[in-house]
Amino acid sequence: WWMGITTFPRYPRALAAAQCPFRRLQCGKHLCCSRTPGLPRACCAGFSGKVTEAELQKLQTCLPGALYYKEENQIVHKAEDDAFWRPRPLEERREQAGRGALGGRRRMQQGLGGASPLPTLHSFEESVKTDGTEGAPVDAAGVTGGPAMAAPGEKTEVLGTKMWNLDRLDQRDPPLDGKYRYGTAGTTGTGNGTTIYVVDSGIKKDHQEFARWGGGASRAAYGYDFVDNDDNCDDCDGHGTHVAATAIGLTVGVAKAASVVSVRILDCEGSGTISNTVAALDWVAANHAAPAVVTLSLGIQVGSWSRVLEDAVAALVNTHGITVVVAAGNSGVDACYVAPANVPAALTVAASDLATKYNGSGAGEPDGVYKWSNSGPCIKLFAPGVNIYSACGGSSRCAVVDDAAYTYASGTSMAVPHVAGVAAVYLESYPQSTPADVSSAILGAASQGKIGADALPASTANLLLYSRVISDAAVQAASGPSG
Repeated sequence: WWMGITTFPRYPRALAAAQCPFRRLQCGKHLCCSRTPGLPRACCAGFSGKVTEAELQKLQTCLPGALYYKEENQIVHKAEDDAFWRPRPLEERREQAGRGALGGRRRMQQGLGGASPLPTLHSFEESVKTDGTEGAPVDAAGVTGGPAMAAPGEKTEVLGTKMWNLDRLDQRDPPLDGKYRYGTAGTTGTGNGTTIYVVDSGIKKDHQEFARWGGGASRAAYGYDFVDNDDNCDDCDGHGTHVAATAIGLTVGVAKAASVVSVRILDCEGSGTISNTVAALDWVAANHAAPAVVTLSLGIQVGSWSRVLEDAVAALVNTHGITVVVAAGNSGVDACYVAPANVPAALTVAASDLATKYNGSGAGEPDGVYKWSNSGPCIKLFAPGVNIYSACGGSSRCAVVDDAAYTYASGTSMAVPHVAGVAAVYLESYPQSTPADVSSAILGAASQGKIGADALPASTANLLLYSRVISDAAVQAASGPSG
């Protein structure tokens, strides 16, 4: 079960005196009072663990009035492009989502002791197993076009067609020019000094994409593994490695000098629990190095809600000041029907596409939308999410898994790290920024009206991620007059 329990001073003493099973709960806590009528903010904590109904009754006896809601903790699963994931016909999905919306809101209003099943959690992607062709060794100078990564100034990475996504980020309109430009005369544009926490399936931290420009230790590190309860967050699925490299990879990534920390919640089969996800977010809140960004390329089933997951994401943003980027989901429905995409404080990202990305995009060509991307008013913006080329970290994705293996994947999972990387670039120049500041900068700089009208679902923001959020003029204005 996951439980929300009030934490007034008398309760810990009563708990100790009565020897309640509360002390057996294993998975951490977070503050979450925003939806509790009549209680002040930050007066409640959430706990998760294996507790029987009898033990819950004992808990309520020990702490009368303390338990104000609970959710049953079920198995969560990360699935790929198979029959399980392929959405049902559109009308059926919309009908199910509508029923779920009503049911979810009723559950949230049940109040004290009201139980509801904890929905299944999934990552949002399709992947294609590659033949194991190795990527070329990273040419550090080629990543910048010659200038040192740490030096201010515009840098240019010459791209092949594989990396159409980076090519699309740095220009307002097609045609693609085969280059990714970043940095300005006054900034490096690399996200140096920022950390992205990838709450996912782990990371292959020795992959060449996580190398430093000048050599030295990897920019990828392990945080905590909530699957095996240790600090070895190696990736045996590959989803987390792909996401992390798109965010910070030396050649395939957006923020090429940022660091990444893996917080593992999905096992080798892509399964996990929402309680572990909440515990992972709590771990980030307690252990993060600022400035920080969190990626959540995952979610739960359409029409289901998890109050604990929504509260945990909101607390990370509002209480701890960490920008959280969330996948919209891949069911082709309103993202407001999916948690945590429905959390207002998060940056919820849908996936875009470019039809002619591999054969010469035309001037003024509109961008499209990934065929299964969720949409609707909870979407903040779009980012590339189709056939994204990035590091391979799992044997189900490439025939050879080593530090130079690459593969393709599609979905809103893949759109998330593009936004996280741009957030890291912004935080490099403005490290004291709040999540609201980061969101405002990214949305304010985004390219408007680039998604084709025939592809854009109703009530969805027509904003496409633009990577060059930092300008010399803005940096100079923020730092004040020189001399």
